[in-house]
Amino acid sequence: MKNILITYLIILTLGIASMLTGIHYFANIAGFISAIGFMIIFFKETPDTESLTKEAIEKDNRLRRYWYIVFATGLFFSLVFGSFWNSEMGNMA
Repeated sequence: MKNILITYLIILTLGIASMLTGIHYFANIAGFISAIGFMIIFFKETPDTESLTKEAIEKDNRLRRYWYIVFATGLFFSLVFGSFWNSEMGNMA
Protein backbone atom coordinates (compact mmCIF):
# COMPACT_ATOMS: atom_id res chain seq x y z
CA MET A 1 0.00 0.00 0.00
CA LYS A 2 2.93 2.30 0.70
CA ASN A 3 4.20 1.92 -2.87
CA ILE A 4 0.76 2.77 -4.25
CA LEU A 5 0.61 5.98 -2.23
CA ILE A 6 4.14 7.01 -3.19
CA THR A 7 3.44 6.41 -6.88
CA TYR A 8 0.13 8.27 -6.64
CA LEU A 9 1.87 11.20 -4.94
CA ILE A 10 4.49 11.37 -7.70
CA ILE A 11 1.87 11.24 -10.45
CA LEU A 12 -0.33 13.86 -8.75
CA THR A 13 2.67 16.12 -8.17
CA LEU A 14 3.70 15.91 -11.82
CA GLY A 15 0.13 16.50 -13.01
CA ILE A 16 -0.47 19.49 -10.75
CA ALA A 17 2.96 20.92 -11.57
CA SER A 18 2.08 20.67 -15.25
CA MET A 19 -1.23 22.39 -14.64
CA LEU A 20 0.26 25.24 -12.60
CA THR A 21 3.42 25.88 -14.63
CA GLY A 22 2.11 25.08 -18.10
CA ILE A 23 5.11 22.84 -18.77
CA HIS A 24 3.56 19.86 -20.54
CA TYR A 25 6.62 17.67 -20.05
CA PHE A 26 5.64 17.02 -16.42
CA ALA A 27 2.32 15.53 -17.53
CA ASN A 28 4.06 13.51 -20.23
CA ILE A 29 6.38 12.03 -17.59
CA ALA A 30 3.34 11.11 -15.46
CA GLY A 31 1.79 9.44 -18.51
CA PHE A 32 4.99 7.52 -19.21
CA ILE A 33 5.12 6.25 -15.63
CA SER A 34 1.48 5.23 -15.91
CA ALA A 35 1.90 3.44 -19.23
CA ILE A 36 4.84 1.42 -17.90
CA GLY A 37 2.91 0.69 -14.71
CA PHE A 38 -0.13 -0.50 -16.63
CA MET A 39 2.03 -2.92 -18.58
CA ILE A 40 3.72 -4.25 -15.45
CA ILE A 41 0.46 -4.76 -13.56
CA PHE A 42 -1.48 -6.12 -16.54
CA PHE A 43 1.15 -8.66 -17.58
CA LYS A 44 2.18 -9.61 -14.04
CA GLU A 45 1.66 -13.29 -13.47
CA THR A 46 -1.03 -13.85 -10.90
CA PRO A 47 -0.40 -16.39 -8.18
CA ASP A 48 -2.02 -19.80 -8.41
CA THR A 49 -5.52 -19.52 -6.96
CA GLU A 50 -5.45 -23.06 -5.59
CA SER A 51 -2.54 -22.33 -3.27
CA LEU A 52 -3.97 -19.09 -1.84
CA THR A 53 -6.74 -18.44 0.61
CA LYS A 54 -9.85 -16.54 -0.36
CA GLU A 55 -8.69 -13.50 1.65
CA ALA A 56 -5.33 -13.42 -0.13
CA ILE A 57 -7.03 -13.57 -3.53
CA GLU A 58 -9.38 -10.72 -2.56
CA LYS A 59 -6.45 -8.64 -1.29
CA ASP A 60 -4.51 -9.22 -4.51
CA ASN A 61 -7.52 -8.20 -6.61
CA ARG A 62 -8.11 -5.10 -4.46
CA LEU A 63 -4.47 -3.98 -4.75
CA ARG A 64 -4.52 -4.59 -8.51
CA ARG A 65 -7.62 -2.40 -8.75
CA TYR A 66 -5.87 0.36 -6.73
CA TRP A 67 -2.88 0.22 -9.07
CA TYR A 68 -5.20 0.58 -12.08
CA ILE A 69 -6.80 3.66 -10.52
CA VAL A 70 -3.40 5.24 -9.83
CA PHE A 71 -2.18 4.64 -13.37
CA ALA A 72 -5.46 5.79 -14.93
CA THR A 73 -5.01 9.09 -13.07
CA GLY A 74 -1.56 9.47 -14.62
CA LEU A 75 -2.87 8.81 -18.11
CA PHE A 76 -5.65 11.34 -17.52
CA PHE A 77 -3.12 14.00 -16.55
CA SER A 78 -0.99 13.09 -19.53
CA LEU A 79 -3.87 13.43 -21.96
CA VAL A 80 -5.36 16.60 -20.54
CA PHE A 81 -2.26 18.56 -19.58
CA GLY A 82 0.33 16.94 -21.83
CA SER A 83 -1.02 15.96 -25.22
CA PHE A 84 -3.84 18.46 -25.61
CA TRP A 85 -1.69 21.46 -24.66
CA ASN A 86 1.41 20.25 -26.44
CA SER A 87 2.05 22.47 -29.46
CA GLU A 88 5.52 21.15 -30.27
CA MET A 89 5.12 17.39 -30.71
CA GLY A 90 2.72 16.08 -33.31
CA ASN A 91 1.93 19.62 -34.53
CA MET A 92 -1.05 19.91 -32.21
CA ALA A 93 -2.14 23.51 -31.94
